[in-house]
Amino acid sequence: MGRRYNQTSDQLRRRAEAGLASENEALSDLSPDDCLAMIHELRTHQIELEMQNEALRKAEIELTDAREQYANLYNFSPVGYISLSPGLMIERANLAIARMLGVEACCLLHKPFSKFVFEEDQDIYYLHHRKLVGSGLQKVAQLWLMRADGSTFWARLETMAAHDLNMDAESLLMAVSDISLQKDAEQMLQQDVDQYRAVFESMPDIYYKTDLEGRFQLLSPSCLRSTGYRPEELIGRLATDFYADPVQRRALMEQLRQHGEVNDFELLMVHKDGSGRFASISSRLILDKHRQPIAIEGIVRDISARKHAEAKLLESQSNHAEAQKIAQLGHWTLDLVKDELLWSDENYRIFGQEPGVPNTYETFLEIVHPDDYEFVNEAYLNSVKHRCVYDIEHRLLLPDGTIKWVNERCKTTYAADGTPLKSIGTTLDITKRKQAEIIRDGLLQDNRSLMRQLMQVQEEERRLLARDLHDELGQLLTGTEARAEFIARHTKKAALRTAAQDIIRDIRIMFDASHDTLFRLRPATLDTLGLAAALTELIDQWNQCEGIDCILQIDGPLEPLDELHAIAIYRLVQEGLTNALRHGKADHIMVDVNCQSPHDGDAGRVRVEIVDNGKGLVEQDKSDGLGIIGMRERVHALGGVFSMTHIVGGGVRIEAVLPLDDEGLL
Repeated sequence: MGRRYNQTSDQLRRRAEAGLASENEALSDLSPDDCLAMIHELRTHQIELEMQNEALRKAEIELTDAREQYANLYNFSPVGYISLSPGLMIERANLAIARMLGVEACCLLHKPFSKFVFEEDQDIYYLHHRKLVGSGLQKVAQLWLMRADGSTFWARLETMAAHDLNMDAESLLMAVSDISLQKDAEQMLQQDVDQYRAVFESMPDIYYKTDLEGRFQLLSPSCLRSTGYRPEELIGRLATDFYADPVQRRALMEQLRQHGEVNDFELLMVHKDGSGRFASISSRLILDKHRQPIAIEGIVRDISARKHAEAKLLESQSNHAEAQKIAQLGHWTLDLVKDELLWSDENYRIFGQEPGVPNTYETFLEIVHPDDYEFVNEAYLNSVKHRCVYDIEHRLLLPDGTIKWVNERCKTTYAADGTPLKSIGTTLDITKRKQAEIIRDGLLQDNRSLMRQLMQVQEEERRLLARDLHDELGQLLTGTEARAEFIARHTKKAALRTAAQDIIRDIRIMFDASHDTLFRLRPATLDTLGLAAALTELIDQWNQCEGIDCILQIDGPLEPLDELHAIAIYRLVQEGLTNALRHGKADHIMVDVNCQSPHDGDAGRVRVEIVDNGKGLVEQDKSDGLGIIGMRERVHALGGVFSMTHIVGGGVRIEAVLPLDDEGLL
């Protein structure tokens, strides 16, 4: 059952009773029937109120669920979403854009988006949002963005203008997509297109005609570019004069005599400058009406550029394979019609197989770790069926017993009727990263364990110090006060009496100061009556300050919490109130503590929320304050999540969620 600390209900009760007392005289004049009718009306009104309260409660639950669903969709979208103020300051950002820029989402707020635009693309960004002003249209721009670590990536901005509720200010809604892979692919494609265009343009064909002895009778003008000779320089000369190896001429003629034609016969020709040129010849015999050969005609294609391109392509492929090996990134293609799985050399290495071994989808699954088999198979089949993203991390169990971690991604293409044709994907070896994550998690766990020990030692020191102050200093002050009172009562010297009274006053001030110190060190209520009572006492103490309104709401039982969790929650609320009142200058604070115990295998949790109406956060307050660091470390030490956000319009919201298992209960 939840309990709410609020004096308003008691005040309303007293006012209602006072009003009822003033009407007692009028009620005494009512007849029994009038009284019954009045009771009936009151009961009917009570039932109506209960029904309205139930409807409001259900509506509130549905609204909360809808907000959570929207928050999940917004934050876990693969596309970055940003809301910009009319001054182009970031007002809201989801997790996707935070990951793209390499910063925490909260660190993006109230910063100009232009801070993350690459310097050379600032003009593009400026013109982009200038076009949006008053247009009411959606605009798209592509530019370089810069991460927090200084690295850059290509991004696509889809932006539209939106008015606030009062229609007096125009803000911007922006969707940001990382298109670096697309740009890389476009660049590689453009390089290939340029290369093949150059090869094509550098291979003009030469038409030629010779007699049976090989003397040129006719040549096209394009021979000048390929051979260095003008056509008239070659007429009457033997074709063999331009063969680097005359044996190739005899081989060509032998094939012509046998088949009547030759296609793509390659040979090496000599240019006018003495250099060798590769050529591809397609020739045929010209026959007379008696089917007897009388001449030869054909096409000579300069393939020197192609030969050089082939050499470069082989080198490029070799470099590409080496780059994949260095990056530990392989690629693969799965033909879903033939069930053929083609791997790059690096993919073979990752999977521990010799290159060239034929594979299928089933042989791939055989290498997947048995514990991940169902997960991988279901994820891939689901991506094909629903045309969704296939991007997973899983383990491999190699034949030698080695376990590897890989990240696999793929895209599937489909026929016009929707039949899946093939999947093209990549495999990234992330074994080292996973091993590093395991080490990191271990260090994090050790750090949390150490922090818990430090918290316990600190609280024990506070307890001992509080006891010493109470026992030793309290007795000393009490004795001193008694002696001073004795002197004040019995001395006849006015000066001595005044001094004794001053001592009594100072001792009482010291009593008050020591009491406040004891309360801050270790509230006795926490040890005797529990966390709920201690929080109530803490709120009461702050409410005694003039002009301050603190409200405490507790949902769920706090009594089962162990001492470590109880102390952490108390210190969190204590420090949060101090920050809000002393630094934030707030005059209204809401503290909400919600405890859900473990139930039916579900882990429990404790959620603490502190909301104030103060001046809010300045940027350095978010991480540099010692009080904030202490709150965050306490929460993290217990495996929880801590956040502190600025409330638009003024104020701060502190939220901490502590996981609660059997170890966190008494």
